[in-house]
Parts: sequence; C-alpha cells; structure tokens
Amino acid sequence: MVIAPSHPRARTVALIGRNGVGKTSLLEALVVATGGLERPGRVDAGTSLCGNDPEERRHQMSLGIAMAPVWVGEDKLTLLDTPGLIDFSGEVERALDVADVAVLVVSAVDGVQADFVSTWNLAQEARVPVVIFVNALDAERADFESTLRGLELLVGPTLAPLELPIGEGADFQGVVDLLADEAITYDARGPRRGPVPAELAELEARVRSSLLEAIVVADDTLTERYLEGDIPTMQELEPALSELMIEGRIVPVTCGSATQGLGVDRLATLLDEIAISRPIPAFVGGNEILLERDPHGDPIMRAFKVIVDPYVGRIVVMEVISGTITNDIILTNTRTRSEERLHGLHHLFGTKLVPVDRAVTGDVVAVAKLSDVVAGDILAKKGLNISPVPAPVATPAMSVALASSSHDDDDKIATALHRLSEEDPSLRIRHDPVSRKLVVDVMGDTHLQVTLERLRRRFNVEVATATPDVQLFETIVAPRECEGRLKKQTGGHGQFAVVNLKVEPIEPDTPFEFVDAIVGGAVPRQFIGAVRNGVEKAMIHGGPKGHRVVGLRVTLLDGKFHSVDSSEAAFDTAGSIGLKAALESAGTNVLERVMEVTATFPTEYLGEVLNDLKPRRGRVVRTDQSEASSVMLVAYVPEAGLNRYGLDLRAITAGRARVTIVQHHLAVVA
Repeated sequence: MVIAPSHPRARTVALIGRNGVGKTSLLEALVVATGGLERPGRVDAGTSLCGNDPEERRHQMSLGIAMAPVWVGEDKLTLLDTPGLIDFSGEVERALDVADVAVLVVSAVDGVQADFVSTWNLAQEARVPVVIFVNALDAERADFESTLRGLELLVGPTLAPLELPIGEGADFQGVVDLLADEAITYDARGPRRGPVPAELAELEARVRSSLLEAIVVADDTLTERYLEGDIPTMQELEPALSELMIEGRIVPVTCGSATQGLGVDRLATLLDEIAISRPIPAFVGGNEILLERDPHGDPIMRAFKVIVDPYVGRIVVMEVISGTITNDIILTNTRTRSEERLHGLHHLFGTKLVPVDRAVTGDVVAVAKLSDVVAGDILAKKGLNISPVPAPVATPAMSVALASSSHDDDDKIATALHRLSEEDPSLRIRHDPVSRKLVVDVMGDTHLQVTLERLRRRFNVEVATATPDVQLFETIVAPRECEGRLKKQTGGHGQFAVVNLKVEPIEPDTPFEFVDAIVGGAVPRQFIGAVRNGVEKAMIHGGPKGHRVVGLRVTLLDGKFHSVDSSEAAFDTAGSIGLKAALESAGTNVLERVMEVTATFPTEYLGEVLNDLKPRRGRVVRTDQSEASSVMLVAYVPEAGLNRYGLDLRAITAGRARVTIVQHHLAVVA
C-alpha cells in the first residue's frame, strides 16, 4: 500500500452502477494501476480492499459506501464504491452529492438493463458529470457493439466513445485511444502503444472524426482550426472535453476489464485530466449560494457519512470544501454551534485508517471521536453563518413493526436502531401510536434483512417482525348536547363539577376547536381551561370504537360549581365524562388516512400501474405527460393499501419509478 504524503489537487470519484457489474473490482484495479496495491484481491473470496463487512460477504454485494485514495502523479482521487442494489440507492445519492465526477459501470455481457437506467437517472438528477466504463470485455459473451447501441438509446447524441476495444472475450487485448489515435495493448510487461490495427482502422477513423467534431464545438478557436484541417492536440482537447462534460453536452465512454486490469490505467489518467472540482450548494446568511473550492479560503468541511467501528468507535467521514485542515484544528459545527476539535485525520483505505497530517481542498478524511457530528453537518471557523441545503428524503418502500421477546429489550432495540440509522440515513425509526411498537421504514426486503442481521451481530438483539397497524380515527356522526357531571364525597373536601357541552363534527383534518360560551360565571374562569384539557385527553384516549377522536368542535354552554368542592381536577374529569357521553349517544364514524401518491415512471408502464391501484382502492386524480417517455401520476390511496407499495411499484416498473407519499385527508372507512 502506497500513500502519498501530499498533493496539490484532490477530487472525488463515485463508482456507480447496477449490482454485479464489477464496481468493487474496478476500484481495486484502479488502486493497483496507480501503485496503491501490488495485486488486486477478489470479491468472491472476500479478499478485496472493500466489501469486508460480514453482511457484505454473506450477500456478496456492496451495502454501503467504501472508499480508497489513489494518486495519479501528484493529484489525489478519492474513489467511492457504491452499492448497486436499489435498496441501497440512498448510499449512491450520498456519494453523488460529494462526487466531482461519476464513473457509471456497465457490463459488456449484460448491457443496459432497467437498474442501469435508474442509476443513470440518479446521476442526472445530481447533475454530476458522468464517464461510462464498459466492463468485462474479456468475459464470454461480451458484446461491445450491442452495449454501445443500448447506451445510445438511453443517453442520446451526447454519447461519445473515447475508446474502442481490440478484440472481445478471450481475444480482448486492449483498447484504441481515439483522442491519441493509437492502440494500447497489454501483456505481462504492461501496456504497449502502437498503430491502430488494420482491421479497426476504418471504424477508428470514422468514430474519431465524430468525436473530434463533438469536442471542438466547446471552443470557437478549436472549431476554426479543425475546419481548416488543423487537428488539435491531446492537451488542447482535454480541457474542452472537461467543459463539455460539466455542461452535460458530452458523456464519454471508455472500456476495459476490471478483473484483468486492461484499460484501467487509461481510465485513471482520463479522470485526473478531465475531473474538475464542483462547487457545493449551501445557505450563507439565509441565501442559497455555491461555495467554490478555494484552497486559500477559510477551512470548511462537510460530513457525509458516519461509520460505527467496533474497535475505533464512531468515525465521521468529511469532505474539505475550502482551505487546509490540520490535526487538532478547532472548528464550529454550524448546526449545534458547538466547537469540535479534530483529533487526528485519516484517509480511509478500504477498512484501514491511514493517518495523515493535513487535508486540502477537495480531500476526503475520516475523523474519530466526533460524537455530535452527523451526516450533512458543516464545520467551519467560528462566526461563519453556513448551513447545508437539505437533502431530499426518499420515500421508504415498506414499513415493518419490530418487537422483542422481552419488554426489557425495547430500549436496547431503540438504542441499537439509532446507532444503525447514523450509518444508514435511509433507515428511519418511529413509534407506532397504535401498537406502541417500534416501526422501521426501509427501502426493500434486502435492506430489512441486512438491518436485522446487524442488530443480531453487533448488538445481540433478536426481534420479531410484523406488518404495522394502520392508524384509524373516530369522529362524531351528528351534533349532540350532553352533560358531564362529577359528584363525590369522601369525608373531607369532595369533588364537584357539572358541564354542559355541545359536541359537533367539523372537517376531520382541521384542528380541534373549543368554544367558551359561558356567561354569568356559571363556570369560573380558572376552571375553563381544565374542561378543555379533559375533553382533549378523552379524545386522545379514544372513542367508543377505540380510536383517537378527531374533527370536533366542543362548545362549553353552561355548568355548575361548588365553592369548596370544585377544583381543576374535578372539571377536567367532568369535561372527559361529557365528551364520552356525547360520542356514545350520537355514535361515531371510523376514519382512515388517505394518502396522496405521486409517481413518475416511463409511459410504457402506465396501464400496469393503473391496474395495480384498483385493488388498493386508489382514485387517480390526474396524469401529466410532459414528455413522451415518462408520465407523472397523482392518486389518492387509503393508507391500508400502501405498506409495500414502493416494492410493488418497483417491480412493475423495473425499478424506474420515483414515488412520494404524503397524507392528504381523512375519510370514512368504506
């Protein structure tokens, strides 16, 4: 392992793509190609630099962001390996949030599949420049041309191959570098440069011509020279290519084999040459701006990941937005306003912590013993009024209630889940007001399974799972007047209070209304608040059918009191008695929550999505088709039909749907 002591420039690269395309192997190959390792490990054997978490070995896939620094000359690139399964797309979003460029990996065997499209969409939404790497060209059934056609259909005319493969499958030898107009072949002695093979010369000339035409448009001078027959040099083309990538006008395509290390050195060099540090959005003084990466500016850092290590403890991973960070620097958490001393900076090299003396703008470092820093926090010098732009909250795919065999373990479960949610913000925990159980919102079955496995391994907690109860409500059917009377004599002071109430229904989604209509002091002023309190407690406790009561206007019409035996407690109880009497007399309707479901997906799935809503009692409000390829659907669906809707919608649309679910109104259960 080689860790460079210093570097003038640092940037971050996210490796993204569907599960099984070789992202972890590519990270390993990039580290080897840049001199960080002598030889690569194997993912399937559990010897890779990343992916050594027990759950990752068990499931044979990445479950969270893993990272490693590589040096290309004097420049540092921090590689972020991300999960490919859609259950863990939150980790991909967090990596893209800090990435200066993304490498979208596609398999030359499997081609462009639905989950590849979902990952591409994530990168587009994050507005991160993308380089596509066509992997596994040495594998049996590898087909570069077919994969390229699939990419062209998805990406469109901005797709720009920078390389062509020399051979495929067992005959894969290297790549043609279109910018340099030469062939690079690999053998035991390493890469060798030479002329383009004759059988590829015609294709190479045609593709190279299209590539140069696409690049020179970024610069008027280059365009004029090219039209006059003067071909720009590599050094002139690379800045233009970088500019076009940032603007989204070009998506470069490279190719190779991560397991054989073929073409990977070219990818490392390309990333170093074209990746430019992206500015970071933030609020400064209440206004949203872009924080430029300023090596000479004030020290500013942003936390984007928390790791709970069984030996080291809590580790916070942060990117350096501005300035230079040194050991034991004291910065202020702009959220908590507390000072934080950074005791020791480290690079994360897979699972290893490598100490460093400083971190520069664009760098990524890990710091232990920051107990109050969470993902998203910004650390800066005291007095800077900076806050992060809130990240969008993903809608969970399913919710599950958890319960232990022993009531004494409930606090232990809550503590353990809190620790896990620090590492995995996609895991959300809440208390179910109906069953009084803990409920976890997760992104899929595998996400739930991994969470339960970690509870068992890390915290020795065994839990049972169940479908959460749907919260129901009650409201009175019709207006009713009634009396609440309390009269008790127990030797000393007694308890006496009488209230006359009018209870009537209002819109169930509106706040509870209490009207004081007392005249003449029938109920003294100091007891009126107690009547309201008693009514509200009775509503929370539940109506005749056992559900929380909502949608009421309660008017205090009249009452009686005793100068000695009346008290706040007595009028509190009388208010509760009066409300219960009104509900029993008039009867109640049971209400359920109706959710507004907004889903965006390819138009081809519209019929299946509509059919799926029918048994859920969904009512479509509108469909908007702003473009031919996708449609946005808005529907009202009772909560009872939505527990696994995210999973079902994912299956229907091949993982290409985006959905949000919010409460819209309460309605009588049909």
